[in-house]
Amino acid sequence: MAVVAAGCGADGPTPLDLEAVERQVPGVLLPGHPDLVVDVDCGDPVPTALGPMPCTAVVAGVEVPVIVHGPALDGRIRVESPADVVAAVDLGGRVAERLQADIGVDARVTCSPAVRVAFAGQTFDCVATDPDDRVIDLVATLVDADGGFRLDAAPNSG
Repeated sequence: MAVVAAGCGADGPTPLDLEAVERQVPGVLLPGHPDLVVDVDCGDPVPTALGPMPCTAVVAGVEVPVIVHGPALDGRIRVESPADVVAAVDLGGRVAERLQADIGVDARVTCSPAVRVAFAGQTFDCVATDPDDRVIDLVATLVDADGGFRLDAAPNSG
C-alpha cells in the first residue's frame, strides 16, 4: 500500500511511490479478478504529483486506458476507465437464455475467462450442459461494446 506523508521541516513533498500505485490498480480496477490485469504502466509522472495520472492497464490481453486518482492520505487510490467489461457469469446466463429461445434447450452454461473487455471480437469459451448431462462446447464472440454476442460451435467440438 502506498502511503503519502507530509511533515514539518521536510525538504519538500514526499516522492510518489509509482510502483506501489501501479501494484494497487488491478485490485481496484477489477476487484473480483485482479489476476486478469497483467500489466499497469503510468509512465513517468512528476514524482511529487498527486493529481490524476493517465495510465494503461492490460486487462485479459487488451490494453485499456485508466485514470488513477490518489493516493489519498490513507494510501488508497481510485481508478476510472472508459472501458467496460463483460463478466463470464453474466454472459453464461445470456447464452442459456439464447439457447432456450432459439432451439428450446434448457442448459446450464459456464464461460471463461472470468471477464473480457467489451469490444467486438473478444471471445469466451462456453460449455452448455443440458438436463441429460450432454455437453456442448461453444464460443461466444462479442459483436459490440454493449456485450452483444454471436454464438458458434467450438472448433474442436464434434
